[in-house]
Amino acid sequence: MYADLHMHSHYSDSTRSPENIVKRARELGIDLLCVSDHNTTAAYNELIPLCKANHIKLIRGAEISTTFEDKEFHVLAYGFDFENKEIIETCKQCETVYADLDLELIKKISVDYKEVSIEEFNSYNRNPKNGGWKGIDYLKSKNLVMDVPGFFKLIREYNIKPKNSFPSIEYVINVIHNANGKAVIAHIGETMKNNLSEIEPRLKKLKDMGADGFECYYTTHTEDTTNALIDFCQKNNLLITIGNDDHGGFNNRTDVIYEMGAIKVDYSKLNLQDIEILG
Repeated sequence: MYADLHMHSHYSDSTRSPENIVKRARELGIDLLCVSDHNTTAAYNELIPLCKANHIKLIRGAEISTTFEDKEFHVLAYGFDFENKEIIETCKQCETVYADLDLELIKKISVDYKEVSIEEFNSYNRNPKNGGWKGIDYLKSKNLVMDVPGFFKLIREYNIKPKNSFPSIEYVINVIHNANGKAVIAHIGETMKNNLSEIEPRLKKLKDMGADGFECYYTTHTEDTTNALIDFCQKNNLLITIGNDDHGGFNNRTDVIYEMGAIKVDYSKLNLQDIEILG
């Protein structure tokens, strides 16, 4: 039995519809999945009946943006109450941070490029099936950006800073727990460039903040990172999860392909404890 517990739909920044995700999971022999869209659970109205009809087990989840030591960290929230007001407001706050970055970038670029205007951007209707988000989609339509690295290069060049910060990681972990969910730290190896001297001292710190586990198996984790995370989780009885961060090709780079099923690990190697599984 195989699982993939970190992927995205076009309800956030992927090209994949819930129907396409389920179809692809069946093709790859994935028996358990979780769509962890960024700061939203909107895909689940479609996902739950689709998974049921196709005999695929499902964990409800989302990927929530946080701040930890002045860096953006992502936390995978699993099995939480979707109706919890506190977590809904937290997700809205995170979406506002991203939206403000878009607005500030468009305002500054419009000074240098006459074809760009904040008025046009505000009324721009993007096609979510393209993947990405409004800012990158709009700039792609103007041939000013080709991919994700190009977008963030502009963010750096124009010195765009968010008006507000993401909530702290400790706060988000507590919010997830208050919503009866589990908080798993996403792709810490990728976030910290697989530098074990940076990663290992922070594992205990994050555990002490209430983290329930780590995404040990991940597309860009080195073997050393994966083994260090598994060892720490096993010694501390923490959750061990797997995710490929599939965005339907949107986030692929020349050196990395984030694709559902790219890492296939037997279910017995994971530790999901009492996370609620549907189906």
